[in-house]
Amino acid sequence: MKTNVYSASDYAGMVCDYGAFYYGYEVTTEDEHEWCFEAKVNGEITKIPFSELGVDEKERFDCQACLLYGIGKFLNGKR
Repeated sequence: MKTNVYSASDYAGMVCDYGAFYYGYEVTTEDEHEWCFEAKVNGEITKIPFSELGVDEKERFDCQACLLYGIGKFLNGKR
């Protein structure tokens, strides 16, 4: 499978053999207050709110940066 990466002003994502990763407006906390990073791997979904990504506040809407931070956090065991 080919790796597919995509982004716009309010979301970014990547789909590959390992799984699917997304950050943006379509995935939020239950109160819809924060956008979240989401990983879908082996049928399991992991969601990490912006406030737990470790991203500087000024990068809140830099979706590509938040996606990369989320992938890193996920791979480091934040599940």
